[in-house]
Amino acid sequence: MVQNQTFSGKEDENPHTHLNEFGQTCTCLCIKGMYDETLRWKLFPFTLEGKAKILYSRTAPCKEGNWGALCSSFCLDFFPISKIVCLRLDILYFIKEDMSL
Repeated sequence: MVQNQTFSGKEDENPHTHLNEFGQTCTCLCIKGMYDETLRWKLFPFTLEGKAKILYSRTAPCKEGNWGALCSSFCLDFFPISKIVCLRLDILYFIKEDMSL
């Protein structure tokens, strides 16, 4: 089920969306005696491909089981601050088109 929602880190993919969809899928799963966060750690690599999987392999051991830290790092790696700044500038300089033309 989780492998149907893969993320490879391409420019047109949004890591926030991927994490939200992954989280929704995980809420449907329950293993007796396993914490939700542990389940997410176990399943998350199966949703990754390509450079996203490589980056996860390098990053995950440093996070020492902290799911929140992994999510933050994942989002910053694939949706960097520079992209956020560009989007904010687009909003700031948005000009409403004249609809009367």
